[in-house]
Amino acid sequence: MEPISEWLLPVASAVVISYCLTIVLLSRMKYLALDVPNHRSMHSLPVPRTGGWALLAGCGVALVISPISLPYFVYLAFLLLLAVSALDDLRHVPASVRFGVQLLAVSLIICALPNGLQWWFPFLALCGVWVVNLYNFMDGMDGLAGSMTAVGFLGLGLACLVGGDLGLAGVCALVFVCALVFLHFNWPPARIFLGDAGSTCLGLTVVTVSLFGWQRGAFELWLPAIIFTPFWLDATYTLLRRMIRGQRWWEAHREHFYQKSAIRMGVKNTLYLQLVFMLCMSILAVVLSALDISG
Repeated sequence: MEPISEWLLPVASAVVISYCLTIVLLSRMKYLALDVPNHRSMHSLPVPRTGGWALLAGCGVALVISPISLPYFVYLAFLLLLAVSALDDLRHVPASVRFGVQLLAVSLIICALPNGLQWWFPFLALCGVWVVNLYNFMDGMDGLAGSMTAVGFLGLGLACLVGGDLGLAGVCALVFVCALVFLHFNWPPARIFLGDAGSTCLGLTVVTVSLFGWQRGAFELWLPAIIFTPFWLDATYTLLRRMIRGQRWWEAHREHFYQKSAIRMGVKNTLYLQLVFMLCMSILAVVLSALDISG
């Protein structure tokens, strides 16, 4: 097991790169990809949707100089998803193409798992694609996706530490600090958004850490499901309700719980409530995991 000191430089590099690149994107490249508000938006002014680029750059460079070694399929999966999602930030990419690349990326992650393919591959692949899209669906309010990322990966990182996997804990630490940097610029009123590149790749990161942590014995698969309850519960219920009603469920809308709450209570009050929910579920998951290991 690599010592914690070997992660200090990668973590520091992640913070510096994410922060500096976000400044560049806001100052000189802010018109590169703008999210122009419409009748479904929660914001009133155009906002750059390139914050995910800076977050991913910080994590990516830091990962290269980190002590952890991941299969090449993992890097390929992220490069493919990042390419099509970044292109979608700049100009529209058909949903069928995005879904196909998402399915391929998740399949590559599953193929890279230590225990190889199992009979449940198709089910796991579909669940993985759904998690990738959860971030995209739930990234519709200032601070929400960034907060879920920070709290969620803090919980996953602690679970990895408890389970004795310092490598995956280090990966979670990289995502955590980059999410905090992003939140500095995304806290309401947001100056920058994640965009499709950021939201989908963060979703794939959840899939990757969850599956590798499970197969490497750091925690059980129910742990990430509990930690990210605020995301999947809202998105899944809303999607099923729209499908039952015969609505165009793949289109943007304002029917999520957090969107309705923001309209009634305001964005910041809704965000504080979501943060409490996230923290409670993360604490519950880590405690249950620790008790399961000790038992």
